[in-house]
Amino acid sequence: MINFIVTGNCRRVVSAVLLAIRSFTDAKCIVIGGQATRSLRWSGLCKRQVTVDIDGEGDAVFTDVVNRVAYANPHVILIPADCDAIRLANRVGDGLKVKTTPIPALPTLEMFDNKWRFHQFCSGLGLPVPDTMRFASKHAMDFHAVVSAIGLPFVVKPLDRAGSTGVHVVRSAEDFDTSVLRNPAYEYGPLIAQRFIRGEDVDVSFLAVDGKMSALAVQQATGSRIVFLPNPSLAAMASTLSDASAYRGVMHVDARVEEGTGKVWLIESNPRFWASLTASVWCGLNFVAESIVPAQKGAGVRMLTAGSASVRHPLMCPSAWQGMLADRGGRGRLLRAMAFDPPALGEFARELPATALRFARARTPLQGWTGKSTGRMSRPA
Repeated sequence: MINFIVTGNCRRVVSAVLLAIRSFTDAKCIVIGGQATRSLRWSGLCKRQVTVDIDGEGDAVFTDVVNRVAYANPHVILIPADCDAIRLANRVGDGLKVKTTPIPALPTLEMFDNKWRFHQFCSGLGLPVPDTMRFASKHAMDFHAVVSAIGLPFVVKPLDRAGSTGVHVVRSAEDFDTSVLRNPAYEYGPLIAQRFIRGEDVDVSFLAVDGKMSALAVQQATGSRIVFLPNPSLAAMASTLSDASAYRGVMHVDARVEEGTGKVWLIESNPRFWASLTASVWCGLNFVAESIVPAQKGAGVRMLTAGSASVRHPLMCPSAWQGMLADRGGRGRLLRAMAFDPPALGEFARELPATALRFARARTPLQGWTGKSTGRMSRPA
């Protein structure tokens, strides 16, 4: 019996959704996704993986597969995990005979998945966003004009790429010339140039239906851990975004806390599930479960304001070993899935040499070395 169909192109995000499901149930899942998700056919988290082009050419095949599964399993629920999957669900929605978790309508998705349009939307609401300029290509950018308008350093990034793809903090004219303008590998466009906010990254995640939020969490990465904390200012901004857009579904928003002032600036949004999803699951708020079983009308917002979760593989955390063996609850289920699922073990094996090297370097004192922050403005989410 199949209970859930998880679809998407991003393996990390699809895997995070599968892990979130496993933490609360043994229900069977099917994954339908692009080539990047093929390795999940070896995963114990899904009964099978079906490779389908979900970028447009495979719409008819996708619809047929989903409806066949729904015919045999009338209670099955479709969970679009990433933006490609949400676009697909919007395109073929009328032809699907299956219940779907809340997702944004296509115009709303396209606005929040575009860094320039997100900036414009926030500006129109009076929300704090850094000064930003849009360019058709890197060749249309005049370094001195950008510096005059928004200052130095500034951040260059593509409008519609996820994670850190194409993100570069420009610190000088020479840096811009070498890393962006004359760099043949930097072929992105259109682009934005955005004022660099000195400070720390902070993220807010929420679930909403028709603009009414039902779950929210604010997180920060601290070393090898993700920490959850209260931030009324950022929570209020998330509520404004949700209400003003009549948002439906989950969203993960990147922000920065400015050094010295403590002011929170909104940077970009990800109108989908995110790769660090299991951190909030570990700390008691499962956004996938909340999406599957909507909150009752009139219920308050479930807020995660405390707790922390390791981002290291459980086998690298001796403190997690007892839980992997003895905990029969949600945390133990999550730990075992993260530690022993075949694709996770394969990824762990590939990363082990680099992890060992970082550990060795951390244990070795370096003479005359001074570390400098790169001021990372974006990361996989």
